[in-house]
Amino acid sequence: MEERFADNLPWPYHLIPVLTGLIGLLIGSYLIEPYGALAKTTFPAICLIIGGFGGLILLGNISDKKENDES
Repeated sequence: MEERFADNLPWPYHLIPVLTGLIGLLIGSYLIEPYGALAKTTFPAICLIIGGFGGLILLGNISDKKENDES
């Protein structure tokens, strides 16, 4: 059987990338307020992607730690 990413964690843990992505989006929107339209279009989206990726890394670390603790 194929092992899936973070399969050993309950479903609420899988909301971590969504929450970190939204936090990144809010921070990016707040930081870019005084700048022009191009910056307001691109920077928050980049922060959303980086925040979501950071959440995936965090989720993977939690999954690995829990897997090692169970062994």
